[in-house]
Amino acid sequence: MYGSAISVLSEEIILLVRLREPALELCRLSNIDDRSKASLETVRILYLPVLTASSSLSWAVCFDDPGHVPFSKNYQQHPSLHPQSSSSGLSTQRPESRIDTRRHLHPVSAAGVVVVVLMYLNQLSGNSRIFDLTVRRRTLLGFSNAQAQAGAAGTGVGTDLAVPWEKWGPNKTRILEHDSWMCGGSLAGERRATVLQTHITIRDYNPFRVQRALKLFGGAEEVTLESGSVVKVVKEPSVYRRGEWFCDDVETRLPYVETTAPCKWCNEILMDKDNLVVVRTEVTQVNGASASKDSITD
Repeated sequence: MYGSAISVLSEEIILLVRLREPALELCRLSNIDDRSKASLETVRILYLPVLTASSSLSWAVCFDDPGHVPFSKNYQQHPSLHPQSSSSGLSTQRPESRIDTRRHLHPVSAAGVVVVVLMYLNQLSGNSRIFDLTVRRRTLLGFSNAQAQAGAAGTGVGTDLAVPWEKWGPNKTRILEHDSWMCGGSLAGERRATVLQTHITIRDYNPFRVQRALKLFGGAEEVTLESGSVVKVVKEPSVYRRGEWFCDDVETRLPYVETTAPCKWCNEILMDKDNLVVVRTEVTQVNGASASKDSITD
Protein backbone atom coordinates (compact mmCIF):
# COMPACT_ATOMS: atom_id res chain seq x y z
CA MET A 1 0.00 0.00 0.00
CA TYR A 2 1.17 3.49 -0.76
CA GLY A 3 1.42 5.95 2.13
CA SER A 4 2.24 9.66 1.89
CA ALA A 5 1.22 13.07 3.16
CA ILE A 6 -1.11 13.44 0.17
CA SER A 7 -3.64 11.38 -1.74
CA VAL A 8 -4.41 11.84 -5.44
CA LEU A 9 -8.17 11.45 -5.76
CA SER A 10 -8.44 12.07 -9.50
CA GLU A 11 -6.52 13.59 -12.39
CA GLU A 12 -7.28 17.04 -10.98
CA ILE A 13 -8.04 16.70 -7.27
CA ILE A 14 -5.45 16.19 -4.54
CA LEU A 15 -6.12 15.61 -0.85
CA LEU A 16 -3.80 17.27 1.66
CA VAL A 17 -3.86 16.95 5.45
CA ARG A 18 -3.61 20.20 7.37
CA LEU A 19 -2.11 19.56 10.80
CA ARG A 20 -2.77 22.83 12.60
CA GLU A 21 -6.58 22.99 12.25
CA PRO A 22 -6.72 19.90 11.71
CA ALA A 23 -8.51 19.50 8.37
CA LEU A 24 -8.56 17.78 5.00
CA GLU A 25 -7.84 20.16 2.13
CA LEU A 26 -9.08 19.37 -1.37
CA CYS A 27 -7.04 21.11 -4.08
CA ARG A 28 -7.49 21.31 -7.84
CA LEU A 29 -4.50 21.13 -10.17
CA SER A 30 -4.68 23.21 -13.33
CA ASN A 31 -2.41 23.47 -16.38
CA ILE A 32 0.00 20.88 -15.01
CA ASP A 33 1.57 20.42 -18.45
CA ASP A 34 2.85 23.98 -18.46
CA ARG A 35 5.06 24.89 -15.53
CA SER A 36 4.66 28.60 -16.18
CA LYS A 37 0.86 28.33 -15.89
CA ALA A 38 0.47 25.46 -13.42
CA SER A 39 -1.59 26.27 -10.35
CA LEU A 40 -2.99 24.61 -7.23
CA GLU A 41 -6.33 25.94 -6.02
CA THR A 42 -8.05 25.05 -2.75
CA VAL A 43 -11.64 24.02 -3.48
CA ARG A 44 -12.75 22.68 -0.09
CA ILE A 45 -11.51 22.47 3.49
CA LEU A 46 -13.17 19.65 5.42
CA TYR A 47 -12.55 20.22 9.10
CA LEU A 48 -11.81 17.30 11.42
CA PRO A 49 -12.96 17.07 15.06
CA VAL A 50 -11.65 19.91 17.20
CA LEU A 51 -8.88 18.79 19.54
CA THR A 52 -8.48 19.82 23.17
CA ALA A 53 -5.99 22.53 24.07
CA SER A 54 -3.51 19.93 25.32
CA SER A 55 -3.75 17.74 22.19
CA SER A 56 -2.32 18.20 18.70
CA LEU A 57 -2.06 16.37 15.40
CA SER A 58 1.68 15.69 15.03
CA TRP A 59 1.60 13.93 11.68
CA ALA A 60 -0.77 12.18 9.33
CA VAL A 61 -0.40 9.77 6.42
CA CYS A 62 -2.88 9.00 3.63
CA PHE A 63 -3.13 5.39 2.51
CA ASP A 64 -4.55 4.51 -0.88
CA ASP A 65 -5.47 1.37 -2.72
CA PRO A 66 -2.13 -0.23 -3.78
CA GLY A 67 -3.03 0.06 -7.45
CA HIS A 68 -3.11 3.85 -7.30
CA VAL A 69 0.30 5.52 -7.17
CA PRO A 70 -0.06 9.30 -6.75
CA PHE A 71 3.09 10.39 -8.61
CA SER A 72 5.33 8.65 -11.09
CA LYS A 73 8.69 9.88 -12.31
CA ASN A 74 8.99 7.13 -14.90
CA TYR A 75 6.83 8.27 -17.78
CA GLN A 76 7.48 5.15 -19.88
CA GLN A 77 5.91 2.78 -17.33
CA HIS A 78 2.44 4.28 -17.68
CA PRO A 79 0.85 3.47 -21.08
CA SER A 80 -2.19 5.56 -20.13
CA LEU A 81 0.00 8.65 -20.40
CA HIS A 82 1.38 7.81 -23.85
CA PRO A 83 0.13 9.92 -26.77
CA GLN A 84 -1.42 6.89 -28.49
CA SER A 85 -3.58 5.78 -25.55
CA SER A 86 -3.88 8.69 -23.14
CA SER A 87 -7.19 8.82 -21.30
CA SER A 88 -6.08 11.41 -18.76
CA GLY A 89 -6.42 14.49 -20.94
CA LEU A 90 -2.80 15.40 -20.28
CA SER A 91 -0.63 16.53 -23.17
CA THR A 92 2.15 14.00 -23.63
CA GLN A 93 3.81 15.35 -26.78
CA ARG A 94 7.19 16.13 -25.21
CA PRO A 95 10.78 15.67 -26.33
CA GLU A 96 12.25 12.34 -25.22
CA SER A 97 15.05 14.11 -23.35
CA ARG A 98 12.56 15.84 -21.06
CA ILE A 99 10.43 12.86 -20.13
CA ASP A 100 12.23 11.93 -16.92
CA THR A 101 12.34 15.51 -15.63
CA ARG A 102 8.56 15.78 -15.38
CA ARG A 103 6.19 14.56 -12.65
CA HIS A 104 2.93 13.22 -14.03
CA LEU A 105 -0.26 12.29 -12.26
CA HIS A 106 -1.28 8.69 -12.61
CA PRO A 107 -5.02 8.56 -13.37
CA VAL A 108 -7.19 6.81 -10.77
CA SER A 109 -10.79 5.74 -10.56
CA ALA A 110 -13.23 7.25 -8.08
CA ALA A 111 -15.33 4.11 -7.84
CA GLY A 112 -14.87 1.46 -5.19
CA VAL A 113 -11.94 2.97 -3.31
CA VAL A 114 -11.53 4.23 0.23
CA VAL A 115 -8.87 6.50 1.66
CA VAL A 116 -7.50 5.95 5.15
CA VAL A 117 -5.91 8.88 6.95
CA LEU A 118 -3.73 7.66 9.78
CA MET A 119 -3.59 10.43 12.42
CA TYR A 120 -0.99 10.55 15.18
CA LEU A 121 -2.20 12.62 18.15
CA ASN A 122 -0.12 13.55 21.17
CA GLN A 123 -0.59 15.57 24.34
CA LEU A 124 1.55 17.89 26.43
CA SER A 125 1.66 15.15 29.07
CA GLY A 126 3.46 12.84 26.62
CA ASN A 127 0.48 10.59 25.90
CA SER A 128 -0.06 9.63 22.27
CA ARG A 129 -2.61 7.72 20.23
CA ILE A 130 -3.12 6.79 16.58
CA PHE A 131 -6.55 7.02 14.97
CA ASP A 132 -7.66 5.81 11.53
CA LEU A 133 -10.12 7.98 9.62
CA THR A 134 -11.74 6.09 6.74
CA VAL A 135 -13.66 7.92 4.03
CA ARG A 136 -14.80 6.90 0.56
CA ARG A 137 -12.99 8.51 -2.37
CA ARG A 138 -16.33 9.18 -4.03
CA THR A 139 -17.38 11.22 -1.00
CA LEU A 140 -14.30 13.45 -1.15
CA LEU A 141 -14.68 14.00 -4.89
CA GLY A 142 -18.29 15.00 -4.34
CA PHE A 143 -17.16 17.78 -2.02
CA SER A 144 -14.68 19.02 -4.62
CA ASN A 145 -17.48 19.71 -7.11
CA ALA A 146 -19.14 23.00 -6.12
CA GLN A 147 -22.00 22.61 -8.63
CA ALA A 148 -22.85 19.18 -7.26
CA GLN A 149 -23.14 20.66 -3.79
CA ALA A 150 -25.80 23.11 -4.95
CA GLY A 151 -27.74 20.51 -6.93
CA ALA A 152 -30.05 17.72 -5.93
CA ALA A 153 -27.12 15.30 -5.77
CA GLY A 154 -25.26 17.53 -3.32
CA THR A 155 -24.41 16.84 0.29
CA GLY A 156 -26.53 19.63 1.71
CA VAL A 157 -23.61 21.61 3.09
CA GLY A 158 -23.76 24.46 0.55
CA THR A 159 -20.85 25.82 -1.44
CA ASP A 160 -18.78 27.45 1.32
CA LEU A 161 -15.06 26.82 1.14
CA ALA A 162 -14.83 25.58 4.73
CA VAL A 163 -17.08 22.73 5.91
CA PRO A 164 -17.36 22.11 9.68
CA TRP A 165 -16.88 18.54 10.89
CA GLU A 166 -20.50 18.31 12.07
CA LYS A 167 -21.74 19.01 8.52
CA TRP A 168 -19.86 16.19 6.79
CA GLY A 169 -17.86 13.89 9.07
CA PRO A 170 -20.21 11.91 11.33
CA ASN A 171 -22.17 10.17 8.54
CA LYS A 172 -19.44 10.06 5.88
CA THR A 173 -16.49 8.67 7.85
CA ARG A 174 -15.48 6.08 10.41
CA ILE A 175 -12.87 6.94 13.06
CA LEU A 176 -11.35 3.99 14.92
CA GLU A 177 -8.37 3.70 17.17
CA HIS A 178 -5.53 2.13 15.19
CA ASP A 179 -5.65 -1.58 16.06
CA SER A 180 -2.90 -3.09 13.93
CA TRP A 181 0.78 -3.70 14.56
CA MET A 182 1.24 -2.92 10.87
CA CYS A 183 1.32 0.85 10.43
CA GLY A 184 -0.72 0.91 7.25
CA GLY A 185 -2.38 -2.49 7.19
CA SER A 186 -3.65 -3.47 3.75
CA LEU A 187 -6.17 -1.70 1.56
CA ALA A 188 -7.84 -2.88 -1.64
CA GLY A 189 -10.92 -1.34 -3.17
CA GLU A 190 -13.30 -0.65 -0.30
CA ARG A 191 -11.82 -3.27 1.99
CA ARG A 192 -9.18 -2.77 4.64
CA ALA A 193 -7.39 -5.44 6.68
CA THR A 194 -5.61 -4.93 9.99
CA VAL A 195 -3.47 -7.44 11.84
CA LEU A 196 -3.21 -8.38 15.50
CA GLN A 197 -1.23 -11.23 17.06
CA THR A 198 -4.13 -13.69 17.03
CA HIS A 199 -6.40 -12.60 14.20
CA ILE A 200 -6.93 -10.48 11.10
CA THR A 201 -9.84 -8.07 10.83
CA ILE A 202 -11.22 -7.11 7.41
CA ARG A 203 -13.60 -4.15 7.17
CA ASP A 204 -15.56 -3.78 3.93
CA TYR A 205 -17.10 -0.33 3.36
CA ASN A 206 -18.80 -1.15 0.06
CA PRO A 207 -22.48 -0.17 0.58
CA PHE A 208 -23.75 -2.90 -1.75
CA ARG A 209 -22.01 -5.62 0.28
CA VAL A 210 -23.27 -4.06 3.52
CA GLN A 211 -26.88 -4.32 2.30
CA ARG A 212 -26.32 -7.83 0.93
CA ALA A 213 -24.90 -9.00 4.26
CA LEU A 214 -27.89 -7.57 6.13
CA LYS A 215 -30.25 -9.58 3.91
CA LEU A 216 -28.21 -12.77 4.19
CA PHE A 217 -27.95 -12.58 7.97
CA GLY A 218 -31.72 -12.28 8.34
CA GLY A 219 -31.52 -10.14 11.46
CA ALA A 220 -28.68 -12.03 13.14
CA GLU A 221 -26.06 -9.81 14.76
CA GLU A 222 -23.19 -11.96 13.52
CA VAL A 223 -22.52 -15.20 11.66
CA THR A 224 -19.76 -17.74 12.32
CA LEU A 225 -18.40 -19.46 9.21
CA GLU A 226 -17.08 -23.03 8.99
CA SER A 227 -13.55 -21.65 8.82
CA GLY A 228 -13.99 -20.07 12.23
CA SER A 229 -14.24 -16.54 10.89
CA VAL A 230 -16.91 -14.28 12.38
CA VAL A 231 -18.82 -11.88 10.10
CA LYS A 232 -21.03 -9.01 11.24
CA VAL A 233 -22.42 -5.73 9.94
CA VAL A 234 -21.41 -2.69 11.97
CA LYS A 235 -23.91 0.17 11.80
CA GLU A 236 -23.59 1.41 15.36
CA PRO A 237 -21.55 4.59 15.75
CA SER A 238 -17.98 4.58 16.98
CA VAL A 239 -17.91 7.02 19.90
CA TYR A 240 -15.05 8.90 21.54
CA ARG A 241 -16.09 11.03 24.48
CA ARG A 242 -14.95 14.59 24.81
CA GLY A 243 -12.31 15.60 27.31
CA GLU A 244 -9.15 13.58 26.67
CA TRP A 245 -8.52 14.17 22.98
CA PHE A 246 -11.53 15.95 21.51
CA CYS A 247 -13.45 19.04 22.61
CA ASP A 248 -16.81 17.40 21.81
CA ASP A 249 -18.11 13.86 21.60
CA VAL A 250 -17.09 12.35 18.26
CA GLU A 251 -19.48 9.87 16.61
CA THR A 252 -18.85 8.36 13.17
CA ARG A 253 -21.31 6.07 11.40
CA LEU A 254 -19.93 4.93 8.04
CA PRO A 255 -21.27 1.31 7.96
CA TYR A 256 -19.11 -1.69 7.10
CA VAL A 257 -19.00 -5.48 7.09
CA GLU A 258 -16.45 -6.81 9.55
CA THR A 259 -14.83 -10.23 9.17
CA THR A 260 -12.58 -11.49 11.96
CA ALA A 261 -10.41 -14.43 10.91
CA PRO A 262 -8.22 -16.35 13.39
CA CYS A 263 -4.57 -16.22 12.36
CA LYS A 264 -1.38 -16.46 14.44
CA TRP A 265 2.14 -15.34 13.65
CA CYS A 266 1.17 -13.25 10.66
CA ASN A 267 4.16 -11.34 9.27
CA GLU A 268 2.56 -9.67 6.28
CA ILE A 269 -0.68 -9.51 4.34
CA LEU A 270 -1.22 -8.88 0.63
CA MET A 271 -4.72 -8.15 -0.59
CA ASP A 272 -6.55 -7.43 -3.82
CA LYS A 273 -10.27 -6.96 -4.42
CA ASP A 274 -10.97 -10.71 -4.21
CA ASN A 275 -8.21 -12.40 -2.19
CA LEU A 276 -6.17 -12.05 0.98
CA VAL A 277 -2.73 -13.65 1.13
CA VAL A 278 -1.18 -14.14 4.58
CA VAL A 279 2.58 -14.57 5.01
CA ARG A 280 3.44 -16.35 8.26
CA THR A 281 6.71 -17.33 9.91
CA GLU A 282 6.74 -20.70 11.69
CA VAL A 283 9.43 -21.27 14.31
CA THR A 284 10.65 -24.82 14.90
CA GLN A 285 13.46 -26.45 16.87
CA VAL A 286 16.20 -28.09 14.79
CA ASN A 287 18.95 -29.85 16.81
CA GLY A 288 18.31 -27.57 19.73
CA ALA A 289 18.44 -24.40 17.65
CA SER A 290 15.55 -22.27 16.42
CA ALA A 291 14.80 -22.21 12.72
CA SER A 292 12.09 -20.37 10.85
CA LYS A 293 10.32 -20.80 7.55
CA ASP A 294 7.73 -18.70 5.74
CA SER A 295 4.38 -20.07 4.69
CA ILE A 296 1.70 -18.46 2.57
CA THR A 297 -2.02 -18.88 3.12
CA ASP A 298 -4.69 -17.69 0.70
